[in-house]
Amino acid sequence: MEGQAVKIAHTRKKRRGAASKALIALSLAALFSILAFILYLSSCSIDKAQYRLEYKEIVEKYSNEYNVSDELIFAVIKTESNFDQNAESAAGAIGLMQLMPHTFEWLQNYCDGEVTMDSDALYDPETSIKYGVRFLAFLLERYSYVEETAVAAYNAGFGAVDEWLSSAEYSSDGLNLDYIPYGETETYVYRVENAKNSYKDVYGL
Repeated sequence: MEGQAVKIAHTRKKRRGAASKALIALSLAALFSILAFILYLSSCSIDKAQYRLEYKEIVEKYSNEYNVSDELIFAVIKTESNFDQNAESAAGAIGLMQLMPHTFEWLQNYCDGEVTMDSDALYDPETSIKYGVRFLAFLLERYSYVEETAVAAYNAGFGAVDEWLSSAEYSSDGLNLDYIPYGETETYVYRVENAKNSYKDVYGL
């Protein structure tokens, strides 16, 4: 009898030990899940701080008017000026979407039939976004909505991109750029497309 009692006690002890281990495992799993969730929320906050949605109403307005996606517009603003309406480049580009004064003048003539504003108007966020999106819409249509080609032209100018597309050295089909000879433009296209994808991931645009 004594041996049987010892055996029963030993069995109960083993069961308690197993239950305790199971409880510890469940507690650790729950702790790791909570930590993972906290890290996820922290990551989302960092992403949203990095990929801001400033001027959202203006972006949506001209996105709808000119049929250019929100995420592409935000990506260009992010890459060009990082949402600094007073940004000026060494080359002379101005404002949120970093239009050159001569490009702004050309767009006014092309879209409106006359020039009514000087380059200082590009410091105004709505004017910069309106004409920047107009330029993107023009380039997308010009290049049959091949986005990376249009983005390259936003940076390098459509004259340069037209030449590249006409050369078998740079394009095999006249629409897509297999090779971009300007290192700055190649990097620019990568940064815009990466930012666009980040906006889609973070906000579901």
